[in-house]
Amino acid sequence: MIKLFKFEVLILLLTISSLKTVSAQIDKGSQLVVNKIIDKTISSEESHSYSVELQNGMAIIGKVTQKGIDLVIDVYSPSGKLIKQIDSPNGTDGDEQFDITSNESGIYKFVLHSLDKEVNEGNYLLKVLHILSLTENTKRITKKGIPTETLYNLWEASLTDKTVIDKFIKNHTEKHIIESIEGSNSDMMVTYFCIPQDNTEYVMLSGGPDFLGLRFQPLPNTKLHFVTQIVPKDARFNYGFNYFNLDKAGPNNEIESRSMVHAYDGTLEMPNASKQPYITERKQVEKGSLLLTSIQSEILNEERKITIHTPSNYNASESHNLLIVFDGESYGARPNRRSRIPTPTIMDNLLEDNKITPTVTVLVWSMGKRSSDLISEKFGDFIVDELIPWVRSQYNIHTESNKVVLAGSSRGGFASSFIAFKHSDVIGNVLSQSGSYWIKGSENENHWIYPEDNGKLINLYKQSERLPIKFYMDIGLYDAGASMLGMNRQFRDILEIKGYQVDYREFKGGHNYINWRGTLSDGLISLIGTE
Repeated sequence: MIKLFKFEVLILLLTISSLKTVSAQIDKGSQLVVNKIIDKTISSEESHSYSVELQNGMAIIGKVTQKGIDLVIDVYSPSGKLIKQIDSPNGTDGDEQFDITSNESGIYKFVLHSLDKEVNEGNYLLKVLHILSLTENTKRITKKGIPTETLYNLWEASLTDKTVIDKFIKNHTEKHIIESIEGSNSDMMVTYFCIPQDNTEYVMLSGGPDFLGLRFQPLPNTKLHFVTQIVPKDARFNYGFNYFNLDKAGPNNEIESRSMVHAYDGTLEMPNASKQPYITERKQVEKGSLLLTSIQSEILNEERKITIHTPSNYNASESHNLLIVFDGESYGARPNRRSRIPTPTIMDNLLEDNKITPTVTVLVWSMGKRSSDLISEKFGDFIVDELIPWVRSQYNIHTESNKVVLAGSSRGGFASSFIAFKHSDVIGNVLSQSGSYWIKGSENENHWIYPEDNGKLINLYKQSERLPIKFYMDIGLYDAGASMLGMNRQFRDILEIKGYQVDYREFKGGHNYINWRGTLSDGLISLIGTE
């Protein structure tokens, strides 16, 4: 009898437990339904509970409109965990928006209550705007994470066409596309893309307005990686991709090694980038003479290569300007070979268009020594005491210093300004393209991006009286921050305060020849132009 009683009690307990479980499953509060408006009054002591059943990946979107009471929405997962508390800082009136994506299937509970226990009561309207299926929610969330319509359409097409990414890559020889931004007259959206290696952890973009670089992200469920950048319509710059790779070895991948591979270089020229009308050969323009020769230097203890350009109509009885350009190999010193800056072609076109007065040009070869030469006083002595007298002995060059121009980019801009400072009686014009004015020229050199001290020339010009030198300077807005753009602006300001004549310009680009090839003519017109 006692055993039977125990058995009956056990059955009763199991039955009660089962009933409680069923009751818990059934007690879901009020069901949330799309477009059904729930209008209720609630006190500070109450909490109202609502529920909705969602499959993994579905979403529920809606709002609670508060009327005289500040409400909080607590959202619980099917397992009873508080996954979100929604309480925007809008006080006792306004909307509390909710947008919940489920990450497990089951019944989600929404509990409304007030944290302010001093308020008596208020009203609210609860409305579910959307309950989205997995497919609908996938497209919605993906669209929010993809910044352009082109990329979204590409992703959506990839859901049914596995070859669409390969077709896209094949149809774009350059690794970027340019698209308009609705409502913007000054900027456009540039999308860079690539397919990295299998062992690539991430990809970084270098170049353009974002000095620190941008990190690529994968287009969801595809092999394509992309990053976007808002770029002014008049910009021009080089960019590159770097792959940061991870390799593993060993039976259990115990060995990890990381490496960086520079994977791609490209050029971006926006629709309104400044014209570069003098860099291309014209059939109707007669070419000047180009002579590759050398000069023996006792100062440098070497034979230094130079290339000399004379106008097509060179007249030995007429005095000419003298233009000396550093880094000659990059500025067209190799006859019959392409160069980064085609100085002979630029000179031919400028002279043909009567934009500059007659000029003899000397392109000084670097011969692998630019880093040391272009900060060296000895190299400056070679230019002034040996090269210029030798050119004067061979060609009819004006005797006045204001007819002599030193030109160069980066260290070449520094060298032009430094040599002119030391020899202003011989050199009266400086054409500096992104001059490296951060250089101290000492053992404790400035960091090339974050200089601790003023560059050498900034202090020299600051401490001296004004010299008879005319300047043309240009620099890119995307050029190495404080060391380049900052130091160029500082040098300009010092020159202007001292009373120098300075034609200073900035372009939306970086530290590269694709800009300098265009601004060289600007500098020449400014310094030795016909007007």
